[in-house]
Amino acid sequence: MLIRPGWAQTRYAGAAMELGVGARPLALGGAATALVSTGETFYYNPSSLGLLQRPHINLMYAPTFGSFSEPLASYNYAGAAYPLHGDGTIAFNWTRYAVDDIPIYPDLSGSSFAERNKDIALRPDGTALGYIQDVEDVFYFSFAKTLESILPLGWWYGDLPITIPLGLNFKLFRQKLGEASATGMGVDAGLMIKFNLGTLLNQRQLGDLSFGFSLLDMTQTAIIWSTEHKDRIHQTFTFGASYLQPLWFSQSSLNLYYTYLQKYEQRHLAGMEFAMKSVAIRLGKNDAGLSAGAGLHWRHFFVDYAFVTNSFQDVHRVSCSISL
Repeated sequence: MLIRPGWAQTRYAGAAMELGVGARPLALGGAATALVSTGETFYYNPSSLGLLQRPHINLMYAPTFGSFSEPLASYNYAGAAYPLHGDGTIAFNWTRYAVDDIPIYPDLSGSSFAERNKDIALRPDGTALGYIQDVEDVFYFSFAKTLESILPLGWWYGDLPITIPLGLNFKLFRQKLGEASATGMGVDAGLMIKFNLGTLLNQRQLGDLSFGFSLLDMTQTAIIWSTEHKDRIHQTFTFGASYLQPLWFSQSSLNLYYTYLQKYEQRHLAGMEFAMKSVAIRLGKNDAGLSAGAGLHWRHFFVDYAFVTNSFQDVHRVSCSISL
């Protein structure tokens, strides 16, 4: 039985925007608040764009539910990020979630289940009256600015260079469900703090430590339907940390990620990545279970794969990026 837009519950408004973006962050369990990648991390923390060194074009193919080749729903992403002069970055991104052939059934006959159970003529025969489509598009415009600072720690430790990127997402949400349509506009904000732990502790073998904070849908994004029904997307607060430890062999590193997420309930997300030259192996834990994946970097091309555990059905994610 189809729930009409006028009856939609606010908790599930814009739920497709919770599916995540990028195979690398998803393989790490979604623990991406303090992650810097090829540009898809705008979704988790827009300030991460401020740390990009080169322009990137990003794509993701994400079949959802059903087989990889013939999914019941499709979720796709495309975007581009471009660093500007003066330590700024702009980005344009788009996601689409679509479900075809959603059946519409007639209202049930009779006043109760007991009545239908007694009279076979009142029972539904399972024939659909027709089919509709659900399409949800989100367009993001992002801007990030990076600040550089020196934190004086006294004569014993010296000065600590700190990088502080700040970022904003402005997003336009559009949904069409059958004959009904909806539109909403929202804002995300984030910041990061990054410094070298080896410089802080005077231990050259240590790597970079980062902290990230983001407030998504900070204005409680309002979604207004053509049926005059209104929904609001609840704010999401995240705090994250990441540590990148260089290893002593083959240009390798061990990277650790953690994110605390608060929306309707608290979530603890974690991920670990081992990278060696152009290959990376990843393992993560999201609120539904384990995730895993791998990545390959060759010249200006990045290809990532993720296997993600969901409460309804496990899914596969494939994304790629081109560095210009």
